[in-house]
Amino acid sequence: MRRVMRRSHRATARMLAGLALRVAERACAIAPFFLAWWWLDDLLRTGQLRSLPLLCLLLACLLAGQMLCSWLGQLYCFLGSYEVMGGYREHAIAHLGRLPLGAVQGKRSGQLASLLTDDVKRVEDIFTHLSGELVAACAVPLLYFAILLAVDWRLACILVSTLPLALWLLSLGRRRFAAAGRHKQELLQETAGMLVEFAAGLRTLRLYGRAAHWVEKLDRRFAALRSASFGVEAWGAGPIQAYRLVLELGLVLLLLLAGALARHGELAGPAWLLFALVAYKLLDPLHDIAAHLQELRFMALSEARIEAMLAEPALPQGDAAAQPHGHALRFEQVGLQYAGSETWALRDISFDAAPGSVTAIIGPSGAGKSSLLHLLARFDDPQHGAVLLGGVDLRALGSERLYAQLSFVFQEVQLFDGTVLDNVRIGRPGASDEEVMAACREAYCDAFVRKLPHGYASRIGENGQRLSGGERQRLSIARALLKDAPLLLLDEATASVDPQAQREIERALGRLAQGRTVIMIAHRLRSVRHAQQILVLDGGRIVERGTHATLLEEQGLYAALWRAQDLD
Repeated sequence: MRRVMRRSHRATARMLAGLALRVAERACAIAPFFLAWWWLDDLLRTGQLRSLPLLCLLLACLLAGQMLCSWLGQLYCFLGSYEVMGGYREHAIAHLGRLPLGAVQGKRSGQLASLLTDDVKRVEDIFTHLSGELVAACAVPLLYFAILLAVDWRLACILVSTLPLALWLLSLGRRRFAAAGRHKQELLQETAGMLVEFAAGLRTLRLYGRAAHWVEKLDRRFAALRSASFGVEAWGAGPIQAYRLVLELGLVLLLLLAGALARHGELAGPAWLLFALVAYKLLDPLHDIAAHLQELRFMALSEARIEAMLAEPALPQGDAAAQPHGHALRFEQVGLQYAGSETWALRDISFDAAPGSVTAIIGPSGAGKSSLLHLLARFDDPQHGAVLLGGVDLRALGSERLYAQLSFVFQEVQLFDGTVLDNVRIGRPGASDEEVMAACREAYCDAFVRKLPHGYASRIGENGQRLSGGERQRLSIARALLKDAPLLLLDEATASVDPQAQREIERALGRLAQGRTVIMIAHRLRSVRHAQQILVLDGGRIVERGTHATLLEEQGLYAALWRAQDLD
């Protein structure tokens, strides 16, 4: 809890005040028993009812105090907890936004969603519900014990004498319970990822007759979850029952000691009556503590997973004073190796891209083309060498300054459930509707957008599901055109469009490239013929470089790929 409060960077005074009021509420609930004992003891000693009016007044005050403390305690606990968790959520999401995009893309979207929703909700439940109950469950026995100790220390001590043994028994299954809980929550996250994949790919699975196979996989995963849940309950319930059994042996010992004291005339009647009334009220919260602790351990596993994500190193941000001089790009002996991989995705990559030039990156599948482009966008940082923009290492430049100077058209288009205007305006949030529409016309989007039910105000669904692949790609290009950045990264930007649209988009991108630095990946070699520089990658290395004409003359890999596409 301290770690969560520290990361939230929010004031905790209201929540702590709420917990204190919850304790005060329980104290008001306990006090009538001891007031009754005091009144009865006074009556037996004096034979007079002189303290009855005072007793009634005190009871009325305690009732009012209990109601007030209960209301304020609940209010402050919830408001304070929501404030703390609001800061914690913001911190978690902000840290996720600072992680290298390569690390984020390596995680299942369903697992990330589960982490930021289900796991955060469990941590929130610790603060909003469990913490108050746990503090109250600990405070009540302490209050009872402190006052009973003053009434008769012998009976008070014998009542709780079995508590150390009970706590030891409760701790026996802690490691097994934690392991079973971790296994269950890992299964939950994996299953969440599978469910997202199943829902997203249902059309493909049905077309290829694999939907039933996936349903069987999910059924097996649900069966594993059920078995894991049984394991959690087994390792959690067993120690709790042993704890409760041993704890209640204190009542047996209390009765035996009370009988012995009574035979010797050492036990006063009011004192015994008080112990008979409140003994179980002291033990009952201790019973609850066992369940609360097991629940807390299970919920803490969620916090541990969130903490593991927060412990991942964020993408280093550079010196605010670093300023690139121009928009020339340079790779200097760059090497990239992904975590968990024994091979290098890129090795000894060196080249220059002059301002205003077009550099094309081609090669067979798996050659490292996308990895090279991802380094330019700082989705990852290289383990060796440096990538320079205007003479400044991208790591020193910082993400915000870098992203302000580049546009990226992905091979896999990312659109959002909003209007056409909203999706394209992401390129430049302050752009007017007229500027957005002009960018759409340049990217040849205007014709199909006008056919939508509400034109540019039409909602296009999650990831643009109401549009074709070519239409989504052209909206992505319109977004890049609107941003009008000096550095443009294209990852097979024309792959999903028809030949006519491809030619139109290539002309638009040619106009956009004037005075700008363009780095493009292309599988259709016809689209790179006019590039000032073509880099041919194979096995993560540059094996050829030059213009279209010179590479054809060399009769190497580029010429072989050109012939494979039956190009003249």
